[in-house]
Amino acid sequence: MTNSKDTVFQKHGNEFKSSASAIGHDVQDLGRATKHLAEDAVNLLKNNASDYYQQGVKKAQNMEKTLESRIKENPMQAMLIAAGVGFIIGAFIARR
Repeated sequence: MTNSKDTVFQKHGNEFKSSASAIGHDVQDLGRATKHLAEDAVNLLKNNASDYYQQGVKKAQNMEKTLESRIKENPMQAMLIAAGVGFIIGAFIARR
């Protein structure tokens, strides 16, 4: 009787070990998949950030060119606007 109990426990023990090993491999596969997903997400974010940065640089350059052309077209108006802005900033600083 003891021998058959040992055989049953051994059988279930072997099944448990096999199942635990399979689960371990599944967890490792899941970890690898998660790692790859995270790496892809980081790369996508880097690419998007780089694209947004380049778009921002182009917009700033376009705004600079537009502002420069407007100043060249209306130098007196540009000078008066700059003087007005300087006056307002000076007034705020003087109040401190």
